[in-house]
Amino acid sequence: MDSPQYRVFVCTKKRPVDDPEGCCCNAGALNIYQAFANEVERLQLGDRIKVRKSGCLDQCESGAVAMICQPARRDFGWLPTKIRIKLRKLLFPQRHLYGNLTVEDVQAIAQSHLIKGKPLQRCQISPRS
Repeated sequence: MDSPQYRVFVCTKKRPVDDPEGCCCNAGALNIYQAFANEVERLQLGDRIKVRKSGCLDQCESGAVAMICQPARRDFGWLPTKIRIKLRKLLFPQRHLYGNLTVEDVQAIAQSHLIKGKPLQRCQISPRS
């Protein structure tokens, strides 16, 4: 089975509404996830692009957040989750974070990043070191 060209992870972490760290779910992450899934289906890219819900992407203040990456060629699924998270930069060297997303941003990201291979600058946020 061939590896997808891109993986789209949408943070769907839930916290209480009054949590000072914020919460992607409270910022519309489930709608963002569904918009990505719908756009990939509409563009008939399901064989090249996989859309997944994820846990926290450590950018809570910028919710709703999505990460688009090119998968590593090796299978690291056997590693414990905590180690995979700490090794994210190694596992996903070609990763781009998008924040403060709205459903309207999804189509533009799909056209620019997923089809043309050019990350959409206006929605990108900087990853933490």
